[in-house]
Amino acid sequence: MSRPQLWPDDRGVSETLGYILVFSVVITTITTASVFGFSGLEDRQAAEQVRNVERAFDVLADNFGDIARYEDPSRATEIRLAHGTVAFGEPVTITVGQNSTTPGEAFVDDPTNVTNVTLEPLVYRSDRSSVVYEGGVVFRVDDGASIARSSLPFVVGEESALVPTVDTTQDGETSGVGGERTVLVVGEYRPNGQPLANRTVEGDDLQLRIESPRADGWSRLLREQGYENVSYDPATETVIADLAVDRDGTVSHPQRARLPTTNIGVRFE
Repeated sequence: MSRPQLWPDDRGVSETLGYILVFSVVITTITTASVFGFSGLEDRQAAEQVRNVERAFDVLADNFGDIARYEDPSRATEIRLAHGTVAFGEPVTITVGQNSTTPGEAFVDDPTNVTNVTLEPLVYRSDRSSVVYEGGVVFRVDDGASIARSSLPFVVGEESALVPTVDTTQDGETSGVGGERTVLVVGEYRPNGQPLANRTVEGDDLQLRIESPRADGWSRLLREQGYENVSYDPATETVIADLAVDRDGTVSHPQRARLPTTNIGVRFE
């Protein structure tokens, strides 16, 4: 005799279990993709947005460089903020002077042998990174570490050195803007009337000192360019280097340096 069945048909149980299993797999896949996939996409999007700002700052540096070189009346650069802000940053001081042999003194205590300039950088800040235009150089800052994204405008020869800088100052009612908007950064040439003689120093063993939150980036840039005796102090955010450059084993030690500064008024539209 055949064994009696408890159920006439068990296919309904199998379909229900299969549906539950498939539904669970789909939900797990969607959840995993949402947690990890979307987070990765957001990170990539944020990195690309900062990269676009970096490219815009490269254009801004070229435009402001043209103002400094050719005294163009004005130049404008468009920057998409992408949830970030662009504003003026903490002042930066660049000093050129004759090295002092007195312990604890960076320069000879003689105003004729020391000259300096204080600059206001332009700083773009997002949640993760910053891009800075400082004295003519573009820096990228991530996790507190900075790296130069443009070349050094300083020129060191055998007899003289040229240390040109660009000072950006507020020229409008707004000192900074933020949000998702696209901002037009307009720079206008401002003759500063500073006699070049007041920006010139002469002497042996000239040194360069830069006090800046991006001093680590300046130190890397100076070392890459062959500057001698570069030292960086993170406690004081200061980098000091001899105003002497090693080119293929030959070191140029100029005894005269000029520090011309171009003042550019900046407004945001």
